[in-house]
Amino acid sequence: MKITVYGGGYKKLSDREINQCQKLGNYLASIDAEIQTGGGTGYPYQVGKAAVLSGARVWGRSPAVNEKEHIEKFNFFLDGVTDMVYMDKTYEMPAEGLVRRMNDMQPFSDVVIALGGNWGTMYELMLSLYYKKTIILVGEFEGAVEAFSWVHDFMGKRDFNPKVHLGATIIKVKDIDAAIKEIEKCRKK
Repeated sequence: MKITVYGGGYKKLSDREINQCQKLGNYLASIDAEIQTGGGTGYPYQVGKAAVLSGARVWGRSPAVNEKEHIEKFNFFLDGVTDMVYMDKTYEMPAEGLVRRMNDMQPFSDVVIALGGNWGTMYELMLSLYYKKTIILVGEFEGAVEAFSWVHDFMGKRDFNPKVHLGATIIKVKDIDAAIKEIEKCRKK
């Protein structure tokens, strides 16, 4: 199973949040999942780092063009991944590179797990709708997960362009334990 973890990368994490991310990373390693993150910091980094330490393969999709830029310009780490994919070039408009990176991440996963997040996570989740992904929104992490959930429900009730959300599966869960149960259900399909 291939799983992409999206989420907040720029907030200070509490000990509880770190522990929950580590629990998810250890679980994903235990089921031999291939994991993809943005290769950065925050929630996805903590999931990836725990998974790597437990023997999993974790792909990172860096916004940088090489390792030096990844570390020095973006202040990102390398210990949360086993394999890093760098951008093919530096884009004049930073948003162009960000959008390219997010688009490149979409085909990889069977399941998307979203932990908190901000604008980047919101955009990644919107793309996941178009790619008809199974999306697990973990409620204990604040941020884009809450906003995306509201927007999805709002648009769905009004049936604005149903082709966007038809085919995607949105699963809202309270916490990491509930997310793990949903991943188990996905594995049995």
